[in-house]
Amino acid sequence: MEAVKAEAWDGAAVAQDLLALGYGGVPGAASRGASCPDFRGLCVRLAAELATLGALEQQREAGAEVLSAGDGPGAEEDFLRQLGSLLRELHCPDRALCGGDGAAALRQPDAGLRLLRFLCSELQATRLLCLRSLLDPSPRPPLGEGVVEGAGMVQELDLTLQALGLPRPAPGTPASQLLQELHAKEALESLSQSLRDQYRCRRCLLLKRLDLTTSAFHWSDRAEVLMGNVPDRGGRPNELEPPMPTWRSRREDGGPQCWGRKKKKKKK
Repeated sequence: MEAVKAEAWDGAAVAQDLLALGYGGVPGAASRGASCPDFRGLCVRLAAELATLGALEQQREAGAEVLSAGDGPGAEEDFLRQLGSLLRELHCPDRALCGGDGAAALRQPDAGLRLLRFLCSELQATRLLCLRSLLDPSPRPPLGEGVVEGAGMVQELDLTLQALGLPRPAPGTPASQLLQELHAKEALESLSQSLRDQYRCRRCLLLKRLDLTTSAFHWSDRAEVLMGNVPDRGGRPNELEPPMPTWRSRREDGGPQCWGRKKKKKKK
């Protein structure tokens, strides 16, 4: 069930890409693969436009036909043989399609959709490159092989920055400088992420401290409620008074009184 849903989703995506490129979809043709004449005809049209836009240098120099659909008994075998060389020239990342047993791989159920997806992506990239050359028609002096490779790398990086919505580099910027700037941005992004993590941790710590401080003001009230009323037992210093002596009337006789000093006994 999941495989059927994935295949249906891939078919819808390929049909959308074909409509965006101006090609009508071929319902059911992709599932039949190279055995379907409509599928071969669509691949021939895509390859022909790639050759016209200059994406196939070897085929254009040789002057041979890129792909041939044909209707004869050996048309499918010729188509598969030509398709293998085409995919190898385009550096197709799908090793199953451009490998030695590409004919058997193209007979798999999802091979037709994978092939159309790759050809559509190559055609989209080629159109973007041609559009950029039309928008910037300034002639450039002939360059050496190493400089040409560097210019191609700069062009690819420029297209990558445009696709990501980043600002375009200044004209004449070398590829090494662009790569250094990209690595610097990556390092800054990593540093920014680390600072954001630390800020988030400290913010949580401060909020936790604030919660504890706020709740501490309510602890005394809760303690009083839990403890209840305590009876007053007194005993405060300001409430203590010395006991008053009992008053008795003076005796009339006064009792015997001894006046004078008593003699101390001599020590033996």
